Amino acid sequence: MFSTGEPAYAVNRDGVIMAWNPAAESTFGFSESEAMGQHCWELLAGQDLFGNQYCCEGCPLREMAFREKSVKSNEMFLKTADNEMMRFSVCTLVLYDGPGNELLVHMCRPQCETDEGCVTTICTGTPTANHQRGTLTNREKEVLTLLSQGRGTTEVASDLCISSATVRNHVQHILYKLHVHSRVAAVNQGQKLGLI
Repeated sequence: MFSTGEPAYAVNRDGVIMAWNPAAESTFGFSESEAMGQHCWELLAGQDLFGNQYCCEGCPLREMAFREKSVKSNEMFLKTADNEMMRFSVCTLVLYDGPGNELLVHMCRPQCETDEGCVTTICTGTPTANHQRGTLTNREKEVLTLLSQGRGTTEVASDLCISSATVRNHVQHILYKLHVHSRVAAVNQGQKLGLI
């Protein structure tokens, strides 16, 4: 098993998950036993920033890496156990252990830890009612209210009995829907709109 503080997992040439670290478990919400042996695209359903399916049976990153081509980091959305899409910067590394035994390690840095530049929804055509700008779900209003009380991600997660990854996902949606780029601006906008 590899060691890194970032959520990371490794797949073989067929895209089967062969390693799943504790940070991946806590970030994605899937236990190691749930992830191991699954095809990465079936578990994480990766999409690019425009909603195009990125993780698939013929994954271009996997193909490039196993052909010894340099693969740059990519921004993509990956699915959590809560069935929500979370934005990551994904770096890849190929580990060679003899022909046919290569592993492709994906190190995933969540991109919603910072307020700036966090794209909050995937552009997939007409948004649903829950994803239209200016329309917050009841849960998003709860999150926004807790943010207005000065609570951080961990505190909001504890108060609402949800994972930190889910809180960050809700914050992403709130930022997008309120046309703002920071939590402080979201709180200000929420107060102006009477959401808090």
